[in-house]
Amino acid sequence: MTEKTVFQRVEEQHLANSMGSGSLAVLATPAVVALMEYAASSLAADILGDEALTTVGTMISIEHISPTPLGAEVTATARLTEQDGRTFRFEVSASDRKGEIARGTHTRVSVSAKRFQQRADTKFNRYRYVLFDLDGTLSRSAEGIRTSLEFAINTLGFPMPDLSDFTLYIGPPLIDTFKNLVGLDDEQAELGAQLYRSYYQKRGKLLNHAYDGVEDLLRALKERGCKLAVCTSKYEGFAEDIIETLGLATYFDAVCGSNLEGTRKDKCDMIPYAVEALGGSFPRDREQTVMLGDTYFDTRGAAANGVDFIGVLYGYGTEATMREAGAKLFAETPADVLKLIEA
Repeated sequence: MTEKTVFQRVEEQHLANSMGSGSLAVLATPAVVALMEYAASSLAADILGDEALTTVGTMISIEHISPTPLGAEVTATARLTEQDGRTFRFEVSASDRKGEIARGTHTRVSVSAKRFQQRADTKFNRYRYVLFDLDGTLSRSAEGIRTSLEFAINTLGFPMPDLSDFTLYIGPPLIDTFKNLVGLDDEQAELGAQLYRSYYQKRGKLLNHAYDGVEDLLRALKERGCKLAVCTSKYEGFAEDIIETLGLATYFDAVCGSNLEGTRKDKCDMIPYAVEALGGSFPRDREQTVMLGDTYFDTRGAAANGVDFIGVLYGYGTEATMREAGAKLFAETPADVLKLIEA
């Protein structure tokens, strides 16, 4: 379809609405122009197959040939002359029983109203993709992680290191923890990771609790059109189970974690993976991405990928170590995170 014709009897009410005031005149020109615009917008909707459109730009040039008295029965026609995506160019005309009364050109950009609003919300918020670390950012998880480590180390028969400093083992990849904290070689570290995962799957993951205010933050971000992902060095299957246990699964578009092959294990690898999992293109969407975390490892991953970072201070890391890795924005509470994202 390249042409659309509409009909309307020009009455006083139509004229007043078209003029945007209660003033009435003998000439009904504004109503005629509005009718030609309606013919064009209706044709655009037919072409796009979407009645729920919003117009984000128009330009109209009309030559008036003769006045139009109130009560005239007017026919307006829009004929498509060019289309470039969602930009349409029309020839428009209007006539009554005496002949042609106006003609000209009309250019409009029409888009889906819902999609336009979502994009407007995202633009307002600055960030389209919001990535959350899990341990210490969404979940109070130290107890389950510590008990699982203790089980693995005791089973292997190695001396128990001091586990009072959570930052030594909450944040880094699991294999690295066994190597650096316990002093195991590659083969021993892999066996330790298997023991840890076995215990964590049965008991450790049950010792997770969401931080107060996290669910409110997630709900607010979803309402603003953001896409949310968990972005953690924890094994992906465990991360999915934990998000379900916390009752937060409905807010996340993706849960992204490490794999058993070891090719995706820290935040440097995880951040691009998470953006792609959300349907984005990381090279294109880097500036619309923000990482939230509580440790140096989260900060380092964000810096390595060139994405913005917000450090949360209610978790297990420290402001000093995050700041040393390049962090500049910090939130005391989940509510403060929302303020920073909206700023």
